[in-house]
Amino acid sequence: MGKTYATPTAFRTALNLAAKKMSKETGMNVSDLMRIFYFNRLAARVFTLDPDGWLIKGGQALLVRYRGAARLSGDIDLQAAQPGLAPEEARARVLEAAAHDLGDFLRFAPGKYTTSADPDRGGSQHFQVFLGPTRVDGVKVDIAVRRTLTGAPETTPLVSAVDLPWPVDWPVVRLYPLIDHIADKVCALYERHPQGTSSRYRDLADLLLISQREKINGAAACQAIHQEAEQRRQGGIDVTLPRSFEVPGPDWHDKYPSAAALVLGLQGCRTLPEAVQAAQTFLDPLLDSTVAGDWDPARAAWRHSDS
Repeated sequence: MGKTYATPTAFRTALNLAAKKMSKETGMNVSDLMRIFYFNRLAARVFTLDPDGWLIKGGQALLVRYRGAARLSGDIDLQAAQPGLAPEEARARVLEAAAHDLGDFLRFAPGKYTTSADPDRGGSQHFQVFLGPTRVDGVKVDIAVRRTLTGAPETTPLVSAVDLPWPVDWPVVRLYPLIDHIADKVCALYERHPQGTSSRYRDLADLLLISQREKINGAAACQAIHQEAEQRRQGGIDVTLPRSFEVPGPDWHDKYPSAAALVLGLQGCRTLPEAVQAAQTFLDPLLDSTVAGDWDPARAAWRHSDS
């Protein structure tokens, strides 16, 4: 039976102590763990009120998959599960969910909303986070609509970012398909914008973390990557996938290591040369469409199912 704290102050004290303990165990800083917890509780509201209506994508999906190992993301990415849902309706549903009271002393007060020029995105909704009467943080929800997925959504129980005996009402959440997540990150590496080449250093680190953790069907991942690239091109985005992994820009040698350092669960791959070697092994067969079999994370190799 979970413990209910008598007051918001008592709960905040317990949360802070739990975050400090988790910080010592994982290396994540206390403020990041507290923010992830607030993200978790907002997600709990969304999936308690509408269990089948959303998918968690982006960095928060990796935090759900790899607790204590993935990097902190600055926002929550939510993908509407209903095809054709209007951005205005998607936003209304997020606001309704955020207002749902779970009796956990937390309140998410809506702030500014910014629309996106991308028709697949509903926009960004900001919230002020209150624990009892005290403002403790701010969070942003990026809302996506009208996205075509290659893979099937995955379900997993949502687990608190810190070890607390309460709240205990963690729902099952739906995650953006892993192969679509890989496709998003690969394409982000090779998008070209007026300001220059990609600066998505963290996406390479995330891809390598995934490669160290997951068995991946090669044919499905390959299809997802090339389908995503074509979808972006049709939307007017300049993206050209190379036939083999290429470092996206000249500044990556200096800037990649700091991004990789934020991915606490990443084994090796902390310098760009290490990362390039691992990325070539993982991504080259996907980029040139020669992939066969499944990715074996233990062996860091593509293997036929009978080998």
